[in-house]
Amino acid sequence: MMVKKGMIKRVFPGNNTSEGFYSYYDYIIDGEAKKFFIIKGGPGVGKSSFIKKIGKEMLEKGYDVEFHHCSSDSQSLDGIAIPDLKIAIIDGTAPHIVDPKYPAVIDKILHFDEFLNEENIRIHKDEILAVTLEKKKSFQRAYRFLAAAKCIRDDMEDIYEEACHLGKFNQAIGNLIDEFLGSIPYSEEKGRIRHLFGSAYTPDGHVDYYDTIIGPFQNVIYINGAYVKGVSSLLQQIADEAIRKGLSVEAYHEPLVPRNIETLIIPNADIAITTSEKYKEKNMKTIDFEDFMEHSILERYRERLAEDQHLFKEIVEKGLANIRKAKEKHGVLEGFYADNMDFEKIEELRKKIIAEIMM
Repeated sequence: MMVKKGMIKRVFPGNNTSEGFYSYYDYIIDGEAKKFFIIKGGPGVGKSSFIKKIGKEMLEKGYDVEFHHCSSDSQSLDGIAIPDLKIAIIDGTAPHIVDPKYPAVIDKILHFDEFLNEENIRIHKDEILAVTLEKKKSFQRAYRFLAAAKCIRDDMEDIYEEACHLGKFNQAIGNLIDEFLGSIPYSEEKGRIRHLFGSAYTPDGHVDYYDTIIGPFQNVIYINGAYVKGVSSLLQQIADEAIRKGLSVEAYHEPLVPRNIETLIIPNADIAITTSEKYKEKNMKTIDFEDFMEHSILERYRERLAEDQHLFKEIVEKGLANIRKAKEKHGVLEGFYADNMDFEKIEELRKKIIAEIMM
């Protein structure tokens, strides 16, 4: 009998933000993990390929798999989660350092450096140190540009806050809650919230995987609006109400300010609310922030807003250019290590881990 292939969900557990690298790695597994594999090893030692191969094999076995992508290389994986088995495999090296909480009982460290020819690597010590420093500086410069972009956007946010009609805004939130959560009774048990990123600032630009996150949902609400804090506030209030009713929710945050929510999903209510333009036309309902705005105030600041929007895009692009430079340096580092790895032993380990997962 042919096994139905599992579904893929793609997310980012960490991100390049105005605050530097920001991690939601604690939420890779939703709830308690039964098994948590943490990989330690330098660049180019095969961590992403190892994770990807296991993910693909579990898909073939019929399990749904979350692919947790790297914000510094969106084609690379930082981890996978298999929700039905409560198992995760993650890259636990810098910048997303993860250490075991329950060694041997739940958490298991996989040391890839054991398969490395260290003597050959030491020959390139000075080169590796120099390239590592250049990579670090590229990221630092990227984060400075993103911090500057946030300052520019804050100027726009002040205008939107002044223009936003609170009465209309609060009424819209109340109507949404009544429409989609009103018939759900309150629960003695509070729901849970899971935090991740659905989009990221990457070497390929701003990348989002919302088609894999939102795709299964029937009720999709699209939010159109430039007032980012306002959108996040709306989504947070809906999330709070869902949690009070005992529902579990997933909050997907924006890359620039990592606490701002840009997408909310409530699986048990079959609802997804998003700002992703992939759903601008493909939705059951649109919430347009223009309906809450005092247009006379926006008109007063029209030139200032246009200038800020231009500067914002320009500065973010400078940040992305430096993330691309960091990736180039990372590629150089990978070359040093990849040439000195015993990948046959890693393949043996992969088969062993698959067997352990399926026990």
